[in-house]
Amino acid sequence: MIIDKNHILKLADLAKITISEEEADSYISDINKILNLVSKIKEIDTKNIEPLSHVLDQHSETRADKAEFELDRDESLSNAPETDGVYFQVPPTIKHNKENSNE
Repeated sequence: MIIDKNHILKLADLAKITISEEEADSYISDINKILNLVSKIKEIDTKNIEPLSHVLDQHSETRADKAEFELDRDESLSNAPETDGVYFQVPPTIKHNKENSNE
């Protein structure tokens, strides 16, 4: 694929940026060089190369995804400074402007 000025101007329009004629010419040259390099990489014969799944050939050890109840509600709430018996109670974090409230 060869990139021409129409491609560059269309991309600039989609990106909502303004580029000069000189910038467009420079981008055409740069992008075509990159595309030529990529096309050369595509030509490499990798038929006898084993796919690489991880650089260090290591695997993540993960635990089984199962529900475990380690701490019951009463035990966890017993350490809280304030509760309502079901939830932790915390001080308000948002100050309300009483002038603008409908109460």
